[in-house]
Amino acid sequence: MKFRFAFSDKLAFYWSYFAYKVFGLWFEVKTPKLRMFLYEMLYSSAKLFNRASLLRSPFRVNLVETVFGKFIIRPNTVDLSNTSPAFERKDINYLLALIAELTRVSKKALFLDIGADIGTFSITVGVKFKSSGNVRVIAFEPAATSFAILRENIILNKLEDMTELFNFALYNRDNLELDFSFNIGAPGSSAIVAGQPVSNTGYKIETRTLDSVLKDRISDYDALVFKIDVEGVEREVIKGSNNIIQTAVSSGMDVYIMVEDFINPSIVTYLEKSGAEFLAKITPYNSWWRYSKRVTSPVHV
Repeated sequence: MKFRFAFSDKLAFYWSYFAYKVFGLWFEVKTPKLRMFLYEMLYSSAKLFNRASLLRSPFRVNLVETVFGKFIIRPNTVDLSNTSPAFERKDINYLLALIAELTRVSKKALFLDIGADIGTFSITVGVKFKSSGNVRVIAFEPAATSFAILRENIILNKLEDMTELFNFALYNRDNLELDFSFNIGAPGSSAIVAGQPVSNTGYKIETRTLDSVLKDRISDYDALVFKIDVEGVEREVIKGSNNIIQTAVSSGMDVYIMVEDFINPSIVTYLEKSGAEFLAKITPYNSWWRYSKRVTSPVHV
């Protein structure tokens, strides 16, 4: 299948966006129901007039509890939206169904949450598959304040035994010190700003490659599942994972990747040239890919 985001997929996305935010929240949010609903309506209205809008929550909420878990959040940020059950929901559904199918056939899956922020995806996967015994989560978050809350949320949901956390950025080279700009209102949009002036909320972060982090550590698993949301350096992260991906595929494992592609569309070309098979694009944010022996082994590009 060639990369595409068909009109029917777009219609399905907008219908689900409306349904989850208007109706689903009342059933899937335990607390705070009303403030979550009101904020989601404000947030979506702002997006309607300005797609780049990241409206901060006007409500002083410190804790969110949904069907996906419990989340400590930061008031006056977009954390309330990012922990909503409607957040990137169709991709969440795809991810959970994928891992569920792997565990159904007794495969052990390693979920890599790259750009974890405060743990929306890590907590969702951890809570869902905690009892299966066949899923492990490794989360990477370079922003110090986001990492601190990520760790608290892992503890709050009692996921310490199945989760490992790293407070550095994944990149295509080890041991770099790169400029990092922290977005106070939308911490999940914080990013490496190589070659650009750093804002007054910026600082240096350490980089590692996934190849060095996971060297000799994937033999216990049957599948790797990536979620990559790193605000424009997705290609660099995958380049720094080439050896791990090749080792996994050579040993008969499938490697699945959910990558945020709308920020830098060139990631699509990179994935196609590297031998990845396009699986699906069901939201404007992310696309799904697979490296597998059934297609072709990935190559360095």
